[in-house]
Amino acid sequence: MIFALSSEKIPKIEGIKLWASECPYLNTIENTFHAFSVDSGISSMPLDMSDIMLWAKNRAKNLRPLIDADYYVWIEWGTTRHGEISYLGGCVYLENIIGEWHYGFSPFIEVPPYIEHLLYNEGKELWPIMQEIMQWHNVRNAEGSMAAWSEGMFPRTDEFSVAFKAAIAPFYNRFYTTPWNL
Repeated sequence: MIFALSSEKIPKIEGIKLWASECPYLNTIENTFHAFSVDSGISSMPLDMSDIMLWAKNRAKNLRPLIDADYYVWIEWGTTRHGEISYLGGCVYLENIIGEWHYGFSPFIEVPPYIEHLLYNEGKELWPIMQEIMQWHNVRNAEGSMAAWSEGMFPRTDEFSVAFKAAIAPFYNRFYTTPWNL
C-alpha cells in the first residue's frame, strides 16, 4: 500500500509508520511512505477546529497531483477554544485513491494560560513561543508542545498515531462499511 504524507516532519512520519505497522487492516501487507512538503493555503497557526481540519484537508488535496497513492495523509495540530479554555490537539485527514475521506483526532490538552494569551491576543505562532520558552531548537521536529505540557507522557508520535487510528478505521471497520437499513 502506498501512503503519500503531506509532511516531512519526522515525528509525524514516524507516528503514521508506527500505527500502520500495528494496524490490523494494514500490517499484513507491505506499506511504503512518501513524504512531501505541501502548502495548506491558510494561516500558519490554526486557532480553531475548522482551521485545523481545513488545513489538513487542503494539504492532502494539494498532494494528489504530486504522486499516485492508495492513501493521501495530512497530519496537523492546532489549538481550538471551548468557552474560556483553549486546547491543543492533532488531526489526521486521510483520503483514499477514489476520494473517500475521514478525519481522526488525537486527545487534546489544555493550553497553558500564558501561551494561550500569546497565541490568541498577540497573534504569535506556537512553535516560536515554545522555542523561546523551552529553549528547544527545531521544535516542530522535536517531541512537541503536548509532550512538554504533559512532562513527556504524550510525544508527537503517539499524538499522530492515535489520530491515524481514528481516521483509518472508517475505511475498513464493518460499522462504517455495512449498508445498514435505517
